[in-house]
Amino acid sequence: MRVHADAEEWIRWRADVTGPIETESEKPWGLVLRVPTSEGTFFYKQPAAEYAHEARVIKQLGRRRPQAVPELVAWDESGRMLMQDAGEQLSAVLDRHRDLRYWEAALPVYAELQLAVAPDADQLLAAGALDRRLALVPDLCHSYIGHATLVSEVTQVCNRLRALGIPETIQNDDLTSANVFLRSGRYRFIDWGFSCVSHPFFTFAVTQRAIERRFSLPPRSREIARVRDAYLEPFASLARRSDLEDMIEPARRIGQICRVALRAESRWKDEQGDLSGTVKLLLDPDAWRAGVP
Repeated sequence: MRVHADAEEWIRWRADVTGPIETESEKPWGLVLRVPTSEGTFFYKQPAAEYAHEARVIKQLGRRRPQAVPELVAWDESGRMLMQDAGEQLSAVLDRHRDLRYWEAALPVYAELQLAVAPDADQLLAAGALDRRLALVPDLCHSYIGHATLVSEVTQVCNRLRALGIPETIQNDDLTSANVFLRSGRYRFIDWGFSCVSHPFFTFAVTQRAIERRFSLPPRSREIARVRDAYLEPFASLARRSDLEDMIEPARRIGQICRVALRAESRWKDEQGDLSGTVKLLLDPDAWRAGVP
């Protein structure tokens, strides 16, 4: 496949390759290769054209929290990246140790990253992060769903979130255990191609669902309450804890609009199921329990 040949040539100009370059993952939205080098294992990523901004976003995040994002060895404006090994994927860790405490440790680190880069929201947008700020979310709902009652509800929730006083910032929008890595006790968050500038709590539209699936948790479980508490702790200096707790569930629900917009706007939208399933998760965040993807 020519793209692999081009990738290998690009890599060999930038690293001392010591063995066969192997395909780690190949999806419509990106190619990932494992690269053995004299400096250890690197990973090469070549995103689809619409996600070429990922490297720029990572560089921007790294200015504030380099220890929380991938370490870039090389990158270019087409989006190609060569990255240091970030450690072990949290999915693999959880396969061995099915313990929710890993998420309780990881999420405050992610929240601290969100708070640290909040002053850089404009720069993140300029770098290419998708624009899902609160002011735009009702219009996104109207454009992609068009249900007047729902748009009214979304507008009200956005107003309440704005009144909370938590700054809009980076939101990974795909924060699952596949995109969290652990090395020497430190967590790194990778795969920022779907990321957006939005309300930080919108993260939970994806993350809570992923945790509930992994741990087979029922609705409104004590375990999810613990995870939410851990995530909210870094925000406690900005708003009353009771107000934070009141708003994370409404935010989780309408945060799914980010996923609806992502799916509707993507060339590969049919690769992960139909758009209707994504919309159902907005109308009912627990619809996945009945088999909705």
